[in-house]
Parts: sequence; structure tokens; C-alpha cells
Amino acid sequence: MEETVQEFIKSTYYKNLSPSDQSKGKPAPSMINQPEEIIESFKLPDPKEIELPEKNIFNLLEKRRSRRAYSKSLLDRNDLSILLYYTQGIKKTLSEGKNMRTVPSAGARHPFETYFYLSKSKELPEGLYYYNPLKHQIDLINKKDLTEELVEGAISQKFIKDSAAIFCWVANYYRTAWRYSERSFRYIHLDGGHICQNLYLVAEALNYGVCAIAAYNDEKMNNLLNINSEDEFVAYMASLGGQRN
Repeated sequence: MEETVQEFIKSTYYKNLSPSDQSKGKPAPSMINQPEEIIESFKLPDPKEIELPEKNIFNLLEKRRSRRAYSKSLLDRNDLSILLYYTQGIKKTLSEGKNMRTVPSAGARHPFETYFYLSKSKELPEGLYYYNPLKHQIDLINKKDLTEELVEGAISQKFIKDSAAIFCWVANYYRTAWRYSERSFRYIHLDGGHICQNLYLVAEALNYGVCAIAAYNDEKMNNLLNINSEDEFVAYMASLGGQRN
């Protein structure tokens, strides 16, 4: 174990990095990897036109905790728009292959794709969705009931059955490695932490609860989301549901 840790640390030292594809003049990869098969797309409300609750950020930081018990309340479409925008929404496109989002990312590479399974909604059908941040829309990619498969993929963490949505963040390694080569193994997981922390805080402001999930079966989750690329993998998950009083 110690040898593996030391090998990882040393291989990702700046002085040991391979020349990046950016330094070789290769074009930047796409900002998103949209699934090929889409059943139906739904445009989300403009987050800037949604009235937000007045909450004190310091109170939210104090209240934030992992919540594994959820109410039966349904996820509001406006709230879903806010949750997705403030975890991966695009504020400004700077150039081809580069944009500024609502979360920080090393070199503004933003390697993550957001998938989520929606089971409790007022206006949207149940199913597996992909969030397209360029259009601020969600794409339904699977209408099957995947609850049991998700529980199995999350190593039998049964509390997620009661959630309104289960978020799965898929990392595209090359999007970051294009600039940072081997150092990307460090940066990608830092970026994932920024995303999930935003989900916690925004959910808390909207009276939802969140529980981050890092224990899952990698192969099962990648297969469930139909992730076939060698550069992509499920890196983080989280359940979300209404807070219990």
C-alpha cells in the first residue's frame, strides 16, 4: 500500500509530468460528451428568473450535514434547475473548449458530466437523465425503473430508495489531461468535491437533504450509465430528497 501511494505521489509531481497535448498544439476536447441516444429533452427554467430564498451562507454551512432520511415530497422543476445550474451551470463561454461555470475547476477544464436518476418529480417523468449545461436542459436517456440497480451499484445502501434524485458525476479524464497530463489524477477529484459541496449548500437552502456517496461498484455504475469510453468513469455520487421535519 505504501509503495502504491508513493508511486502515485511521485508520478504526479510537476517535474515528472509528460508533455501535455495542449503544449503539443493539439485541439482542446469538447466541453461536453452528450449521450448518443436521447428519448426526450426538457428545457429547464432560466435560473436567473427564479426567485431564490434569502438564506445566510454561514447558517447553511452550520446546518449542512449528510442526510440519509427523506420525506415523500416531490422535486420541483424550478428547484432542479437551480440545483443543476449551481453545480455545473455555465456562466460564460470564454473560447472553444473553455467556459466559466458556477464551480471552480483546474484550468477551467470542467471534466464532469452530470447524470441523475429522477424518481420523485412534479412535472417530469421518472428515469435516467443527462444534464446538458450548454443548453441548460436535461435529456431523458432511460425510462426504466433503475432503483434496484442503483441500490446494487451503490453497494446496497438502501436509503437511496427514498430519495427524489440520485446524482452521478462522470469524469472525463482527457478533458483535464489535455492540459495537465498525469497531474489530472489529482485535480479531477478536487473538482468533484467542489461540485458536491455546492449541491449540499444549494439543497440546504431549498430544504432538501443530500448524502454524498463514494462507495459504489465501479463496473456496475459505469455499465448502468452506459459509460464505455476509456477516458470516462463514475467518480462521485449523491442522493437528494426532501428534508424530514
